[in-house]
Amino acid sequence: MIRVGVIGFGVVGKRRKKYILENKFYKLICISDISFKKDNAHNKIIYYKDYKRFTKHDLDAVFITLPNYLAVKVTSFFLKKNIHVFCEKPPSRNYKELKSLKKILNNNNKLKLKYGFNHRYHGSVKKAENLINSKIYGKIINLRAVYGKSKIVTFGKNEWRAKRKFSGGGILLDQGIHLLDLITKFGGEFIKFKSFISNSYWKYDVEDNAFAIMKNENKNIIASIHSTATQWEHKFSLEITLEQALIILSGILSGTKSYGQEKITIIPKPSIKKNQRKRIFQFYKDSSWKEEIDEFAKIINKNMKVKTGSYQDALNVMRMIDKIYISDLEWYKKFY
Repeated sequence: MIRVGVIGFGVVGKRRKKYILENKFYKLICISDISFKKDNAHNKIIYYKDYKRFTKHDLDAVFITLPNYLAVKVTSFFLKKNIHVFCEKPPSRNYKELKSLKKILNNNNKLKLKYGFNHRYHGSVKKAENLINSKIYGKIINLRAVYGKSKIVTFGKNEWRAKRKFSGGGILLDQGIHLLDLITKFGGEFIKFKSFISNSYWKYDVEDNAFAIMKNENKNIIASIHSTATQWEHKFSLEITLEQALIILSGILSGTKSYGQEKITIIPKPSIKKNQRKRIFQFYKDSSWKEEIDEFAKIINKNMKVKTGSYQDALNVMRMIDKIYISDLEWYKKFY
């Protein structure tokens, strides 16, 4: 049994709890959240206001679902106590902050640190990965992606997400991080970046729109993203152009159900065999949260390397985010 605690009990924390309880290899010992008025116990789970009280228990792992400015601090706290960590994205406010964990991990290579890059576990993404790896449509030429919602914050301008010193960034760090993670998954490492960053609509000191184009030098792949908080109808779209087909991932199954039906469309190149037609695959169930939880248990129990959502994956995507912010000189001079 893996004795675990959950730190942060908002929407995501509650969802993590659900799948922890469903996995026979976990035993949920404690949960913490600053909203709790006092420490108490219910159904054999102890609820704490302060996560540091977890040290009273002999825990094997923790799940961290906290605001960006606390992610590295709390991850470091538990790693130093030889406790495995599953942390939600974003992994930090910036690349430099995340690098501070490297020394801890180097000193103990048995520790498992996994990040919640949840979109990699969605049905459409896994289907696209299988198609690309099969090479039946040839190599990737380029990628184009859009991810957008209609606001940055939920509870008003005083929320931490609207303040750069707490969040580290706006919509790019919140949602765009998923696009960058998927683009890296399919296209490899990107080196060159051009971008335009804007906060002209919501007027916070974090961006509400980020446009970026990037190039993978080794494979000569070009990718573009638009991460936006002014998308009045929520949207998720990832287009992958291969030598013999266009693969379009559209919609994503989410808790809000506001991004439309998750599906993948395969459009063959016009010049190939005439009997090949456009095909559409739809996905009706989101098992991504469960799969992540189950995989983490397997990694711990079998002493496996973290392959999806690894510390290196997190470093790669945070490096890309920093590059995108910095490559817009006006934005860089204003906020850095």
